Amino acid sequence: MKPTAHRPKIAVIGAGWAGLSAAVRLAGRADVSLFEAGRRAGGRARMLAGGQAGFSFLDNGQHIMLGAYHGVLALMQLIGVSEQNAFLRLPLQWHMAGGLQFQTASLPAPLHIVFGLLKAKNLRFGEKTKLLNDMHALQQYQEASPLPDMAVAQWLLERNISRKLNIQFWRPLVWGALNTPLEHASLRMLCNVLQDGVWSGKAGSDYLLPKQDLGSIIAEPALAFLAAHGAAVHLETRAARLTGLPDGRVAVNGQAFDAAIPAVAPYHAAALMPSETPDSVVAAFNAVRHHAITTVYLRYAETVHLPAPLTGLAEGTAQWFVQRGALGLPANETAAVISLSDLIGRLKPEEWAARVHADLKTLCPYLGEPLAVRVITEQRAAAAATVARTLPDLSWLHLRRIYPAGDYLHPRYPSTLEAAVQSGLSAADVCYTDCCAVKNAF
Repeated sequence: MKPTAHRPKIAVIGAGWAGLSAAVRLAGRADVSLFEAGRRAGGRARMLAGGQAGFSFLDNGQHIMLGAYHGVLALMQLIGVSEQNAFLRLPLQWHMAGGLQFQTASLPAPLHIVFGLLKAKNLRFGEKTKLLNDMHALQQYQEASPLPDMAVAQWLLERNISRKLNIQFWRPLVWGALNTPLEHASLRMLCNVLQDGVWSGKAGSDYLLPKQDLGSIIAEPALAFLAAHGAAVHLETRAARLTGLPDGRVAVNGQAFDAAIPAVAPYHAAALMPSETPDSVVAAFNAVRHHAITTVYLRYAETVHLPAPLTGLAEGTAQWFVQRGALGLPANETAAVISLSDLIGRLKPEEWAARVHADLKTLCPYLGEPLAVRVITEQRAAAAATVARTLPDLSWLHLRRIYPAGDYLHPRYPSTLEAAVQSGLSAADVCYTDCCAVKNAF
């Protein structure tokens, strides 16, 4: 480690998972200042402040992670969070109520998927082999680079996928993984998710279901780690437009830094860029489009008995229900996930609650009216994972020691927590390397 006097001074703007990852990566190697406009760290994956309405905890969305989230798990280990305490790890299990149901076998990849699908319920043998053949074709497409990208809907049409397999497997898979309509969703990005997750190994395909609020899993331990390593954390502090200084450094809120990492949403990133930023760069950030995700939390007088810890509905407003009792939480609570909720419309909270309660009654007809409901809609929850997506060119910003980070900037993945963490780590590494190269030059 270099002496403290020679360590770069770096500003990280935004305390979402990308910004926290970047700050943690730099802590101990650089003098880090973290700026966050909100009262709490965590960005779009945080615990909700205020009254919990009797729920065990409420996040601003029900997040479901995978064993292949190596960046998230490594970050947790670094900041001292136990995976066992944070998550319930389950083998990949697909449970569509009244439809397709299977669980991965205790075999090495890819046999864990093959044997799991061959033992699937509610599919004829021909449908099982068709699904396996389509999976194999998707792997071949992934390996046949550089084939042009295409929409998932086009690929499904070319493969002559039946409506049954579409609505019970492919559509919920794409909606859950990419949060993008099939007509626009990138087949290449879907392949990347499957390649690095389900196909990479049995452990990579496991579900990780949070047993604690997301603030306890990442945000609060990360802030404690930063404080222990001498980083300056400024909550409720909005960063003004970045300004380049004559000596090549960057001014953030009147302070001079060797570099800055704006880890904010694209619609905020453009406003942070220096006034002389080329219009093409600003336009690329402003061109990022998003889709909404709505989460509905419900609490009942009765125990919620779902068929599986993660139960899907092929044709309902809610797409997935999480059985909170299976996570060691109160058994009378459940969380419902509605991807692409903007396609349904801007419903009032009571309308979302009524629809989701009606969906849940098809699974648990004995339930009375809910004792408490909380509806959270993130209107811009995830950047659209569209065909042939073009990422902003960051070279002009890098030359001026500005290194944007965020899930929407990941070259391979859709907007996920893993993409956010990896993007933050990558931005920190490039930033630190460049800062050291500049200092060594003098």
